[in-house]
Amino acid sequence: MWTEEHRDWTKVKYDSLEDGTAFPKDFMWGVATASHQIEGGNTNNWSAFEPRSKSKQLSGEACDHWNQRTEDIGLINDLGVSHYRFSIEWSRMAPNEGEWDGDAAQWYSDLVDELLASGIQPMATLHHFTQPIWWEEKGGFEREENLHHWIDFSKRMFTLLSDRVKWWCTINEPAVFTTMGYVLGEFPPGVRSFKRARAVAMNMMRAHAMCYQTLKGMENGASCEIGLVKNINLFDPYRRWNPLHWLQAKVLDGMFNRCWINGLRTGRFKPPSALTAKPIPGLKNSSDFIGVNYYTHLLATPFMPTKVEIDPLIRPWEQRTDFRYPMYAEGLRRAFDMVKGLNLPIIVTENGVADDDDDMRPEHIRRHLQVTAEAIADGLDVRGFYHWSLMDNFEWAEGYDQRFGLYHVDFETKQRTLKESG
Repeated sequence: MWTEEHRDWTKVKYDSLEDGTAFPKDFMWGVATASHQIEGGNTNNWSAFEPRSKSKQLSGEACDHWNQRTEDIGLINDLGVSHYRFSIEWSRMAPNEGEWDGDAAQWYSDLVDELLASGIQPMATLHHFTQPIWWEEKGGFEREENLHHWIDFSKRMFTLLSDRVKWWCTINEPAVFTTMGYVLGEFPPGVRSFKRARAVAMNMMRAHAMCYQTLKGMENGASCEIGLVKNINLFDPYRRWNPLHWLQAKVLDGMFNRCWINGLRTGRFKPPSALTAKPIPGLKNSSDFIGVNYYTHLLATPFMPTKVEIDPLIRPWEQRTDFRYPMYAEGLRRAFDMVKGLNLPIIVTENGVADDDDDMRPEHIRRHLQVTAEAIADGLDVRGFYHWSLMDNFEWAEGYDQRFGLYHVDFETKQRTLKESG
């Protein structure tokens, strides 16, 4: 069983961070974004769902990154980072079934060229929560027979970019996509059905395995690094003396974390709430690295709220972020330990904090980098750290109310301003 560690951070020494010896010279320092959250002008499952979302805010122009690409690459360069993770908007590439937008393809090709010209290595994500409306109307990931459409899209983007893009993420946070869309109903399609959630989870893992095996067999596949991105959300018992709280934490951990990780390790996947595991062809050994997105831990009781707008429980000494969950850097090490059994290089593909005033972010960054440095010193193969996010953006069901960026964005004028934490 796990241990919920809490440190006195006022007594932690950051010497190795300050003298520059904590990380290897080839460590991947990056920032991350997602297409729908910054590009603007998208027409996909999320834009269709937004009037029914919790905030009811519309993404609209978002950060207008589609028209400010070159300027934004300059912002990345000014941060001094060496890597940039972005996602490719499938609905732009294939706005209708059977169509392919060559201008959109050229935009992403130009993005990659401009990044490389600035000395920034790109990491491309093929599915980050969004998909074309025509595919959603077919049932999306609920139907196994739909998967070939996404595989075809992935193949075309890989053919276009793999001569210049080494790092590829297949699917971002499949557990979040499944839970938020099909259990809690906070993401599209906004339903609550464990039966449908099980089908989506199984097909997302099938899609990942198919994508990995297909791309590895293509030209440039052997030289590219392809992996799944898993959000690790830790669950701890609220009352440590209460066995029911321990049981609930274990159940949630199994559904949200362990079943996905075990599926990658064994090739047999047991979707959340399923009774048995089923083999998925090609799933075992279907990642060259594991992407870890880590933000916090949640305190479990048998009667946890199922509405996201209800504040989660926190310890009395913990700081609550603008997103209402606690800052808990200690949990990042537990996230590393959870995936180390995969025997894969680990990349922190997202870590950040919602902090409108930018008061908490500097310490948040420092604590999480300290935990990462300690893990490397202990022999864990952590290769990189991508901060979420480059700039404030459209935060899904929260709309524009949660600001994660190193750059402040005025969503009226689209002006970007570097924050002190940047």
